[in-house]
Amino acid sequence: MEIKRCAFIVDFKGKEVPKRLSKMDVNLTYISKKFNYAIVYLDEAKGEKLLVNHLKNVKGFIGVTPSLFYDENANI
Repeated sequence: MEIKRCAFIVDFKGKEVPKRLSKMDVNLTYISKKFNYAIVYLDEAKGEKLLVNHLKNVKGFIGVTPSLFYDENANI
């Protein structure tokens, strides 16, 4: 069984969003404290709506965008 994963970029300000991401059921790959973004991977079935719904009430959350560098052909 193959699980399809998607990469998303989460923009934020402050420290609350990375703490919340680490507690969620996502693969937190990278956090840039200087440029205030994080890269997360999660199942395609869950999608972007899951991230937005969990983070929209967190102080400092700006937005979620799909990663432009994610290659579906190289998905293992």
